[in-house]
Amino acid sequence: MKRSFTAADGLAATGVDRDWLARVLTRVEPSEVPVREAPRWFRALWARGIVAVAMPWAVYLTPAMMDRYEAAAEPRRLGRLLVHELAHIEQFRRLGAFRHVGLYVFDYLRGRLQRKGHWAAYSSVRLEIEARGVAALVMEGPR
Repeated sequence: MKRSFTAADGLAATGVDRDWLARVLTRVEPSEVPVREAPRWFRALWARGIVAVAMPWAVYLTPAMMDRYEAAAEPRRLGRLLVHELAHIEQFRRLGAFRHVGLYVFDYLRGRLQRKGHWAAYSSVRLEIEARGVAALVMEGPR
């Protein structure tokens, strides 16, 4: 049986201010988002170095990240990661899955056509930049 928990449970010990998160991510309720251990076949599709992937219905973590959650290791890192992935779910809901995937792939391919390597192209995807910004904002706490 694959391991799972809710995003709310994952955030509980990370120092994330839940009220602030709700103000920043208005379309996502962490208690309704499952966080699951990604099956091997799914992880085989991921680029090397990816530790989490958001789908419109759930967040998937590598077994190593699931181990870190269970060991309560690096709670701030887990908090930032979960908020980042919840930001992607918010994007899916705001843009719709088709537009989200289209924008993501367009930006990534544009980066590759500009001769950027995988990680540089990935880092320049506007939806990734937005998710990193949301994670940073939420982890800083309310202003």
